[in-house]
Amino acid sequence: MNKQIDYVADIMEKWYKAMENENVQVQPKCATMLGTILSRYKIEFNSDKRDIWAEAMTIKGGDFPAWYSSLNDSEKLEYEKGRKRASELHDPRYKKSLLKG
Repeated sequence: MNKQIDYVADIMEKWYKAMENENVQVQPKCATMLGTILSRYKIEFNSDKRDIWAEAMTIKGGDFPAWYSSLNDSEKLEYEKGRKRASELHDPRYKKSLLKG
């Protein structure tokens, strides 16, 4: 069994569980059709870990305070590390060199 089928089975299992939680039922043939359709796609697992710095680069200025305040402590720390790293790479004030006279 290849990895692709494992992802399809995982998706289908989660789908069934979500339907059970909502007391929703579908005909078995519908589930078979969905599984068949999903198996034709290359499905890659995407972890739930947020890339805080990448997210920060997409936030508009006016939305930033609300976005930042929504972060938990570890996410704020991740943002601050990314900000510091970007400053060290791109801010000329961080470029230290000896001046020769």
